[in-house]
Amino acid sequence: MSAFFFPLPAHLTGNHLPLAYAPHIRQGFSDRMTFLQRAKNVFLYYWEVIIGSTFYLYMQDANMREYFKYPGSENLPYLGDMLGNVSLTLMNRNTAIGYPVPLHKNVIPFAGINVHGADKLPADLQKVMVNAKDGVIYFSFGTVFNLEMLEPFMQDAILSALGKLKYKVLLKSENSSILQNYSSKNIVVRSWFPQSAVLAHPNCKLFITHGGIHGLMEAVYHAVPIIVIPMMTDQRYNARFTESVGIGVRLDRNTITEELVLEAVNRVLHNPTYREKIQERSAIFKDQPIPTMDHVIYWIEYVIRHRGAAHLRPAVLDLYWYQYLMLDVIAFYTLIVFLIIYIVKAVLCLICRTLRRIITKRNCKKDVNKSKKE
Repeated sequence: MSAFFFPLPAHLTGNHLPLAYAPHIRQGFSDRMTFLQRAKNVFLYYWEVIIGSTFYLYMQDANMREYFKYPGSENLPYLGDMLGNVSLTLMNRNTAIGYPVPLHKNVIPFAGINVHGADKLPADLQKVMVNAKDGVIYFSFGTVFNLEMLEPFMQDAILSALGKLKYKVLLKSENSSILQNYSSKNIVVRSWFPQSAVLAHPNCKLFITHGGIHGLMEAVYHAVPIIVIPMMTDQRYNARFTESVGIGVRLDRNTITEELVLEAVNRVLHNPTYREKIQERSAIFKDQPIPTMDHVIYWIEYVIRHRGAAHLRPAVLDLYWYQYLMLDVIAFYTLIVFLIIYIVKAVLCLICRTLRRIITKRNCKKDVNKSKKE
């Protein structure tokens, strides 16, 4: 898993998340959700699980059988059954980046394989970093997204704001002429930067990103505060986490303005709390018993040594959905409660009828005795 669990993979590994405090990775919720957020969280989680199990997996199974044909492929089991039989899931996650949630032993979190130390920068870039007396701001939307993908008003807000800063700005963009309509003497545009090395440089003061998990890891590792402008999927989750733990701020691209960008930059750079918080997170990130790659290799070899490590597989994967949700047990206890209520009600009714008869008989005797006397 390149990021934290989406609902369907969580379901297929038997890791049913505690939805009261484990936010859906596609949503910008924290682990302290309001009632309405929790209601939406539960609905979206089970919606994806149900649709995934009843439609998506069957569609992928059909694709598998159409395109992956080889001798013996006709005997392949259903794709959902194979996914439910995975021995080990390696999740690209670290306790410093993400809300704490319980996971079964068949899921091993790891993170940081993409992070490098203070690698040597190219000579020209090293000169730019060193000569930036006020510091450097690094801007990148990663390898999939580009600044040019944003609406024109969004691009204008960001580029106008960056051009007015006193800091040197390293801007990753495929379009070398993107700044032709802006005052941008402080901006260096390139199609690629050695990101980890840039963030590791002591002169790098701020990272403006779309919130991809690998960029977030590198920023936390090198203790560089963050401004996140999320685009999609887990980036909203990462942006909310960044803000909730105090290592940066998030901006909504749909409402972004030049003033909001400038305000966010000034707030993060001039409030020492952001630097302190991300240094704390960096210390947590680095506090690992063994190097990340050794950790991953150990668990892969562990599964091989133990022939699939079936003992790591949780029994929940063999339960029917109504068993996992305890609906049969709830129905059983509900029946007992109703049976007890029925019995108590029947006994009380019997007692009431008996008392009523006794009282009626006594009253009748009194009436008879009274009439005799008269």
